[in-house]
Amino acid sequence: MPQIQIRNASKYYGSVKALYNVDLNIEDGDYVVLLGPSGCGKTTLLKTIAGIITPNTGSVSIAGRNVTALPPEDRGIGFVFQNYALFTHMSALENASYGLLARGETPEKAHRIGAEMLKLVQLADRTDAMPRELSGGMQQRLAIARAMATGSKLLLLDEPMNALDAHIRTELRVELRRMVKSLGLTAIHVTHDQEEAMALADKIIIMRAGRILQAGTPHEVYLHPNCPFVASFLGEANFLRVTFDEGEAQLLGQKVKTKLHGPYIACIRPENMRLDHKGTKVRVTNCRPFGPFFKYDVDFNGLMLSVRTTHDQRDATFLSFDPAEVLYFKEPSEGLEKSLTSA
Repeated sequence: MPQIQIRNASKYYGSVKALYNVDLNIEDGDYVVLLGPSGCGKTTLLKTIAGIITPNTGSVSIAGRNVTALPPEDRGIGFVFQNYALFTHMSALENASYGLLARGETPEKAHRIGAEMLKLVQLADRTDAMPRELSGGMQQRLAIARAMATGSKLLLLDEPMNALDAHIRTELRVELRRMVKSLGLTAIHVTHDQEEAMALADKIIIMRAGRILQAGTPHEVYLHPNCPFVASFLGEANFLRVTFDEGEAQLLGQKVKTKLHGPYIACIRPENMRLDHKGTKVRVTNCRPFGPFFKYDVDFNGLMLSVRTTHDQRDATFLSFDPAEVLYFKEPSEGLEKSLTSA
């Protein structure tokens, strides 16, 4: 099974740094999600692992073998493209079997394995269907079946659910993780969708401007972000400047005590703020129901905050929070506002 090691990988396009000194370890059997805004380098990193892109510097190793100079077909990978890249003149079974035939397997063996993969992705009854006769979700499952049919233990997926509607995406990601785990594959999945990343990943890697900012389990990265950008990109966040004097400060009209000293950026998640009938005086300016919870825009002395609760509390006039749930960051060198942008 593949373990992937990337060392000091950089990729430049003129003055643009698509990747910059990237170091990364991916363990056998992990489902890893590369998460970040458009242009952050996640697809470049995926294609570097695949061999579609050659880095200017650094190396890529798979299962202890340096593959930096090897073409994609010699790396033992399955690649699922964003646009599916199905052969429109081939049936579902022919598409699923194509990789094996290209590697020299007999038609009998290729079609047998292709049929097994179609069964795994719940397309056993559509073996003769052409891609145009399949729904978007079915086409995506067919692309996954084709990638898995080659026997590759490393599956690379470039925004594979981007073209699907929300309901199909929710269903497919559950099936996709189940298939990857049941087959013992290692998967690297690119997305900009936070919910998709949280649902799929054993490990989330947050990228910005060609760099890896943080890597860890979804739980770790969400609860313990290492910078404001990570806090804002994985979930929602309210940021406020606060200055501690001997460990004490006023934050949203509430006294907080820490071991910190000097200026900091305070970060409070919307779900960690409460609207009630005691606390700090505020004004609710907007309330929007989102399924099982409500989202509020709240005005605190001209500062707009986001609050999320499970009950309709639009008539509340006070705000409170638990100081233990506040995160603190040093002011980024580029400034808070600039640090929250994708560039």
